[in-house]
Amino acid sequence: MNTEQKQDRHFHYAWVILFVASLVLGVYVPIVNSLSNSWQLAVTQDLGFSRTAFSLTGTITQAVGIFLGPVISYFLTKYNFKRIWTFGALVFAGGVFGYSLAQNQYHFYILGFLVGAAYIATAQIPMMMLINNWFQEKRGLATSIAVSGISAGGALLSPLISSLIGNFGWRASYRVYALIILALGLVFGLFLIYLKPEDKGLKPYGYREGGPEKIDLTKDSDRSLNVGLPIAASLSTSFFIFLLLGSVLNGLANGASLQFPPALQGAAGFQVAAKVMSIYLLLGVFGKLLLGRIADKQGIHHALAFGAGTLALSFVVILFVEKSWGPWLFSIVFGFGLALGSVLPPLVTSTIYNREMYGEAYGFVQSATQVGAAFGPLLVSYIYDAQGSYQWAWVINIVFACLTGIFWFLAHQGAKKYANGAGA
Repeated sequence: MNTEQKQDRHFHYAWVILFVASLVLGVYVPIVNSLSNSWQLAVTQDLGFSRTAFSLTGTITQAVGIFLGPVISYFLTKYNFKRIWTFGALVFAGGVFGYSLAQNQYHFYILGFLVGAAYIATAQIPMMMLINNWFQEKRGLATSIAVSGISAGGALLSPLISSLIGNFGWRASYRVYALIILALGLVFGLFLIYLKPEDKGLKPYGYREGGPEKIDLTKDSDRSLNVGLPIAASLSTSFFIFLLLGSVLNGLANGASLQFPPALQGAAGFQVAAKVMSIYLLLGVFGKLLLGRIADKQGIHHALAFGAGTLALSFVVILFVEKSWGPWLFSIVFGFGLALGSVLPPLVTSTIYNREMYGEAYGFVQSATQVGAAFGPLLVSYIYDAQGSYQWAWVINIVFACLTGIFWFLAHQGAKKYANGAGA
């Protein structure tokens, strides 16, 4: 029995990597995204600056990633991954702890820059690199489990943070969060994280002798293409342009979804909105797992149709949020629509590029996504301020969600001419 067959019959270290990725994403992502405004009211009341001024911290944090994504992904791929990741985790913890010492909004802005840089170096880009390197089979499932940690982490940490703020103050809550980030960073960075299976003398989960087989494009048209085209050469190709355009639109649509809570609160009241948000965050875990399974079993084309379709339908349903049934139907639909933003970007990239090129390519995809994510909420807010209604904002984002799926489909189709190293 060869080594590869033995590995499949015994516990594989890839599952440890998946555990690490899930926990890192579950803790590191929420403080930048879904939980970032949990401190807004307490901080602004205490320090006396506006909520808009506080929100600018989040914009700065996101904007840093737009420029640093490709750079960080290059360094993570070419240099010592463990050291860079561990250092990033230390900076992340230090930045969040620094929030607890802030005396004005400018302190938050400076620290937001550090947190944004550390976030890019420790969260989605490196964790998706790990998943892509360690899983040759079940990559869709592994990706969906890992990013489900974001929803689970947000749902579990939200009441904890609220309780800490209420009982001990906002400064203490930042310090507790920083200590959690630090603990995970030290344990995982020093002892558990390895960029590639080969670093531990292993092969990826599902590895078979001879490596990935060359695909038959006539029979397996929506599976991994193993494109090895360098990123410098990819920049001038139509498939890479479509990949980035789809990522920007994905960021726009998912950034717009951050305005769902205030829209729900205004239409249905705070109590109903809180219940609806809890439901769709919980269902989001199952939605992501389902999308990953669809990608593994049916291929990326079916996953794109499901992901883009459910997100577009979420914007359709919220048009009826003032109906008695509207918020509850929305909670179900958006629970599944949540999966598009986090599961599909790494999966689409991994079905196009091979292991060697994936890290750099995903850095560009993540940056493009953050471009959209930075402007999505602003666009929705601008339309609401101008018209006193969210209606046109939701209609526009129906189009954005559909175009996301279309552009990523075109990217995958266009990359076929470079499949298995052809055209390089």
